[in-house]
Amino acid sequence: MENNLEFDFKNLKLHHICYIYQEPEKHAKMMESLFNMSKFQFSEDLDHPAIYRGRDTKFSIKIGMSRCFNTTIEIFQWLKGDSVYKEFVDSGKEGLHHFGVFVEDLDKHVEMFQKEGIDLIQSGMFPPKLKYAYMDFVDVVGAVIEIMELVKRKKKQ
Repeated sequence: MENNLEFDFKNLKLHHICYIYQEPEKHAKMMESLFNMSKFQFSEDLDHPAIYRGRDTKFSIKIGMSRCFNTTIEIFQWLKGDSVYKEFVDSGKEGLHHFGVFVEDLDKHVEMFQKEGIDLIQSGMFPPKLKYAYMDFVDVVGAVIEIMELVKRKKKQ
């Protein structure tokens, strides 16, 4: 079967921008002040299962969320476990990490990108129904792109 899927950035709506910091509350306060953003709401995602670079893993992160310019702004702090977030921190970086966009048929997009030489870094599910994949667009746009799909419930027959 031929894959006629197209990925057209002009037609995608940016869902979120994510930053990774080891002191997330400090950076949240700066953003709130400088950009007149609403207060970041923080929570933790502990022992989250995922597939990272082809291996099963569990990771833990602290997540802060706010809104700016009609876009969700996320601030993550890596806590433990192999993940795309640990990889970023271990490389000595902090700051902009990824952009998030929704797509139809995530699996086809992953396959299409891989055929173009874009690596799948990490994938998984955020309960109850958000399927995600982090694609390595760093050499193309300077950041990772997270593609996401809302998994539709199957109707009972």
